[in-house]
Amino acid sequence: MLKDLLKILSSTPEKIRREIRDLSPKQMKTPPAPEKWSVQLILAHLLDVEENCMLPRARAMVEEERPAFAPFDQEARVGPMRYDRQDPRRTLARFIRQRQATLRWLRNLRPADLQRTGRHAEVGEISVENLLSEWAFHDLGHLRQILEVKRYGLFPRLGNLKAYYRLS
Repeated sequence: MLKDLLKILSSTPEKIRREIRDLSPKQMKTPPAPEKWSVQLILAHLLDVEENCMLPRARAMVEEERPAFAPFDQEARVGPMRYDRQDPRRTLARFIRQRQATLRWLRNLRPADLQRTGRHAEVGEISVENLLSEWAFHDLGHLRQILEVKRYGLFPRLGNLKAYYRLS
């Protein structure tokens, strides 16, 4: 189980790097639709979650007895954390460095550590294993978002073939 989760978490940075390699700064800052996030916001969010949510929560559960966690309101953090002012390539570089450090810590977890728990204010008891599963799920969701940004960028160039697709 841990091995599968670590595989996803360790592959995310390279997958992101590969997908955004050829995007221009303008493409990274442009959301695919009015209420969707741009690549720039996605990268800033991933770094924020890595540094301020997932890793601190995992550590707390391993090191403390049933710590309590407040909800992490990702939408509310966009403005105060200045996601829109972060350079996407620098943010990715910071995310990669942080993820490498995170993985070094995660690889030292013992099976018993995965069963340690904390109490989330909205959903109740969660284990380290639950959190790591969410973390991998979260990564995959944002990879999908990045692909969606790229896909939406192609849509205007489809001409009459747009009739075969509906953007949502």
